[in-house]
Amino acid sequence: MKKQSILATIMAATLSLSGCTALGTGTGSTSGTDIASAGAAILENLLGGLLSNTLTEQSFVGTWTYQTPEVRFESENLLTKAGGTVVASSIEKKLDKYLSKVGITKGVTTYTFNSDKTFTIETKGRTISSGTYAYDRNSKVLSLNGTLGIMNQNCTVGMDGTNLCLLYDADKLLSVMNGVGQILGKSNSLGTVASVFGQSYDGMKVGFSLKK
Repeated sequence: MKKQSILATIMAATLSLSGCTALGTGTGSTSGTDIASAGAAILENLLGGLLSNTLTEQSFVGTWTYQTPEVRFESENLLTKAGGTVVASSIEKKLDKYLSKVGITKGVTTYTFNSDKTFTIETKGRTISSGTYAYDRNSKVLSLNGTLGIMNQNCTVGMDGTNLCLLYDADKLLSVMNGVGQILGKSNSLGTVASVFGQSYDGMKVGFSLKK
């Protein structure tokens, strides 16, 4: 879908909420500024805008610290739902709660990638995974092959400014979270994918934002 078509879809979906307060002033009207802001927010939630062709295995080298949850949509299918940004925000808040529950904490959990293609993931002074990594530049997939703690995992990666984002299918991230919880002795009763991420997880990637 071309950009003009995407923006037209956003405007149509947003205008359909003219009687709602989610984007308007509560008076039943929606301004052009509100529409533009909503459109920009939805576009920012698309996965495509995150992916970078400039990433290489060398780009990962260093220690990255967990900052915030990330939610991105793989396609424009949710652009027809003006509540798309609301859904993303709600899931991010819920995800932050569950990540804290299993021990993944802002400013504490770290990913260290070494130039010899080894990695270590630590939180609160404990190693929760280590092994080797590889990056496929064509598919934008980072493969973590664990020899300790959490075993093999694959995630889509991209840059949001200077932050590195690791994104999973919802069921895969839930499995990673359960693995972390077991290693740290935290509760792994996170429930089903639907209970954690809601009913809108099809075509959605969820994960972490990391800062070097």
